[in-house]
Amino acid sequence: MGSKVKYTIKCLLENKLRFFLTVLSISVGVISVLIINSVSDFGVTAVSAELDSLGMNGLIVTAESGNAALDDDDIDRLDAVDGISKIAPVTVNTSKVYGTGDDNIDAMIWGIDERAEEVVSFELVYGRFIDKSDIKSNSKVCMLDQSLAVELFGKENVVGKTIDLLCNSTVESFDIIGVVKTGKGIMQSLMGNYFPAFLYTPYTAFDNSPDYNQLFLKMDGSKPADEVTAVVKTEINGTSGSGKFTVTDLASQKGVLESMLNIVTMILTVIGAISLLVSGISIMNIMLISVNERTKEIGIKKSIGATGKDIMLDFLLESVIIAVSGTLIGILVSLALVRAASFILSYNITIKAVSLFYAVLISVTLGILFGIFPAYKASRFRPVEALRR
Repeated sequence: MGSKVKYTIKCLLENKLRFFLTVLSISVGVISVLIINSVSDFGVTAVSAELDSLGMNGLIVTAESGNAALDDDDIDRLDAVDGISKIAPVTVNTSKVYGTGDDNIDAMIWGIDERAEEVVSFELVYGRFIDKSDIKSNSKVCMLDQSLAVELFGKENVVGKTIDLLCNSTVESFDIIGVVKTGKGIMQSLMGNYFPAFLYTPYTAFDNSPDYNQLFLKMDGSKPADEVTAVVKTEINGTSGSGKFTVTDLASQKGVLESMLNIVTMILTVIGAISLLVSGISIMNIMLISVNERTKEIGIKKSIGATGKDIMLDFLLESVIIAVSGTLIGILVSLALVRAASFILSYNITIKAVSLFYAVLISVTLGILFGIFPAYKASRFRPVEALRR
């Protein structure tokens, strides 16, 4: 078998330019499929991680009317529900934020307490986090995200500075105690100005109320999400199920988004695979040309005892070697491009091992499928007719 492979490679290298161009077409097809697949996988993983960091992996209980409010008794009841690991009270408002200049910025004001750090992923960059004493004393303090700090003051470390918030038609001053980097960096880059700036205050500070209108519930995965949701609805609204609070399964909404992204990934991969199909056709074309050029060689082989099966295997081996060579080059180039992109963009972009396996499998399959007809044609030549050409 080794001598047959060496002979096949020697035959292919007799026309180096043609062999190189055919291998190049295969490589381009493999690169397009692997790069599209890796970038799409990275997008799905990154968006999922971003949503998790924003608390999109749990439940949210929301008061439906202005008269409804949540308190610590509700937290105690829901904390006993199996499947719930952490609970954090939240109020959500939008407000004008005033910095050192005359300009104002629309921002989302998240009223939180010290428990929010356990439910939503916060990365504290400067200063400190909101604590229990801030909640009890209704302290007029706040934390900014980095982008808002830069927009208001031109730099990130603004701990100790003061901003003004529009609270119920009254402008009040808040001291900045911390700057955080939330998990919305990629989403903000993609959505630009459509993604609002975030600002965090004690939930008792914005409207001087000890109540809150939302609860973020983090699930531990021990129970199905729909089962936990049903129990939470019963606990918060009573057995009638027709209370003043709604329970939203953010995890299921995240799952729908991930499914949509996976469909997009599949569509893009199929589009990239079309280039592989074109490459397969080029293999067939080159092999047909090779068969026509080597008819005398085929006639000589048959005249000294080679069977049609032997001739067919020779040409099939050539088409497979072309496909595998192009695939291996395509894999190496793809790995290099992904590594370079990861270094430049500072993101961990990878190509899954299963994608590499399927790339090799598909290339071998293409080599066989598109090499069958030329190989069969070569095997059907009669020795006398082949020698006359």
